[in-house]
Amino acid sequence: MKRIKQFEKDTTTKIKRFDDKIKTSFTLIRQDVDEMQVTIDAMRKYLKKKDKQYTKDKDKDKKIQDEFQKDVDEFTQNISQLKLALSAVRDLKEEVVTKKELAQIEDRIKTSFKNEIDNYKGQVKKLRLYLKESEKRITALESGKVFEKKKGWFFKKKEE
Repeated sequence: MKRIKQFEKDTTTKIKRFDDKIKTSFTLIRQDVDEMQVTIDAMRKYLKKKDKQYTKDKDKDKKIQDEFQKDVDEFTQNISQLKLALSAVRDLKEEVVTKKELAQIEDRIKTSFKNEIDNYKGQVKKLRLYLKESEKRITALESGKVFEKKKGWFFKKKEE
C-alpha cells in the first residue's frame, strides 16, 4: 500500500506538473494567439488603408486620364478647326489675288479704252476740221473762189 500511496502521490504530482505544464502551454498559446490576432488586425487595418489609398490613386489616375483625353479631343478639334480656317484663308487669298489681278486687268482695259477714245476723239476733231475745210472749199468753189490748203496755225486764205 505504501507503494500504492507513493504511486498515487507520484502520479498526482506528475499529473499536477503535467496539468501545470498544460495550463502554462495553453496560456502561452493563448498569448501567442492574442499576439497573432493583434498582428492580423494590424495587417487588416494596414491592408484596408492601402486598398483605400490604391482605390483613391486609381480614381485620381482615371480622372487625370479622362481630363487628358478631353484635352486631346479638344486639341484635335481645335487643330481641325485651324486646318479649316487655314484652308479658308488659302481660298480667300487665291480669291483676293484673283480679284487683284482682275482689278489690274480692268484698269488696263479702262486705260486702253480711254486712250483709244481719246485717240478717236482726236481723229473726230481732225475729221470735223477737215470736213469744215472741205465744206468751205465746196462753198468757195460754188461761189467761184479757190482756196489753198492751210498750212500751220497761222494760215491765210488766198482768193483767186
